Formats: sequence, structure tokens, C-alpha cells
Amino acid sequence: MRKLSRREATLLATLALALAATVFGLLRDPAAAPIVRSGTRVAAALAPVPGIDLARLGQPRSVAEAGSRNIFGYGRSAVPPAPQQEIVAMPSPAPGSAAAAAAAAAMGGEPGAPSLPALNLKYIGTVENTRGVKVAVLMTDRREVLTGQAGQVVANRYRIARIGLESVDLEDVGTGQSRRLPLRGN
Repeated sequence: MRKLSRREATLLATLALALAATVFGLLRDPAAAPIVRSGTRVAAALAPVPGIDLARLGQPRSVAEAGSRNIFGYGRSAVPPAPQQEIVAMPSPAPGSAAAAAAAAAMGGEPGAPSLPALNLKYIGTVENTRGVKVAVLMTDRREVLTGQAGQVVANRYRIARIGLESVDLEDVGTGQSRRLPLRGN
């Protein structure tokens, strides 16, 4: 802790004397003390609390439903919301049956061959050590780099089946289908 200078000590002593004189003067002169009123007089001065309109409980609610209004707009929306269509669940036909083949033909696909979603991986190269162990280097669409050897699972979805010179074969763990990714620069 540092020592106070002479000027700081004088200022602190003067401030303490002024505070003591103020407190002494308030305690000595009862007319200068603040007036404290009892709680009964203050309660009478307040306005009465308005009653709650219980008659509104029996009235029908407004037509505004949750999610149908614009929170940034003022007032009701000009366009009423479109009625929602009912979704009816139909039982799917057994796989391999004639009904399944007809349904697949109507949808434009072959039975038993579901279409795969777009692959978001790029094969950007291979690293090989002195013992001959190859590691495939893949990049996601978010520019994340993934590495793995043959037999390992990358991106929690694809198993590396084979690493070639200019391509890598990936097998989808969920469906068992395989894809070949060619080597891509940049």
C-alpha cells in the first residue's frame, strides 16, 4: 500500500470533518430531519386498483391463431392463412411384390435401388508412408479435411473400401452401396 501525500491527507481530513459536521447538524436539529409518514396515510393517497373484467372470460376468443400473424406488422393480416391439407398415411406395399414394383415405376425409379443423396466429399489425394500404408485425404463441402485408411469409416457414414492411384471407393454404411470418387485438384 502506498503512503498518502500531504495534500491527499489534508483533503481526506477536510472531507471527514465536513461529513461529521453534516451528521451532527442533522441529529441536533429535528426540523432538518426528513419527515417519515406512517403507512396508513400513504395508502390513502394512492389511487384505487382497477378491477379485472371477468365478463371477458365468457366471450369467444379472437380469430388470430398462433403463427398466423406477422410480429413485425401492425394489426391483423390482410391475407387469411390457407387451410392446411390433411396428410393420409398409406401402408407401403411389401418389398418385392408387384405393388412395390408398380409404385416404384410410378415414381420413376427401379424397385430396390433407392437414390442416394448428393455426395459432399471430394477426394483430394493420398499419403503413403515408407511401409506402404496408404491414407486417403478427403474434403467436405464445409472445407473440413478427413483422412482414413482402407476399412475405416469417415464422416460417420462412409467406409473406405479401396484406395487407388486416381480414385477412392467409398461404401455407404447405411445402405451398403458403393461409389467411386475421382482424384480432384483444388
